[in-house]
Amino acid sequence: MKTSAKPVLALAVLLAVGAGLAGCEKSVINEKTGVPEKRVMMEDGVADDIEVSAAVKQALQQEGKLRQFNFHVETRKGDVTLKGEVDTQEQRMLAEQIAVSTAGAHTVNNEIAVKND
Repeated sequence: MKTSAKPVLALAVLLAVGAGLAGCEKSVINEKTGVPEKRVMMEDGVADDIEVSAAVKQALQQEGKLRQFNFHVETRKGDVTLKGEVDTQEQRMLAEQIAVSTAGAHTVNNEIAVKND
């Protein structure tokens, strides 16, 4: 019985193409903030903490109402902690909303202080 190599070769090509496409990034705009989200590499369901912190910092700096403030962002196993100081409670809550909506952030501990409180 003669077996054709074409189906095996076709399957190998399909698997190679599928594997290549699986690693592609897509540009995603966050609907709440309008900020492009940075895709974060996931390993065992836990986002890389350095990448999450960098993405949160970038998103905070892209928000015009928060650009003037210096935030410290720490992430551990997807749990983000925000530290810094802002002028109003609204700015504090906006920073938290941005952090929560960032890819890879599971929870946000908002330790941002309001100057006039």
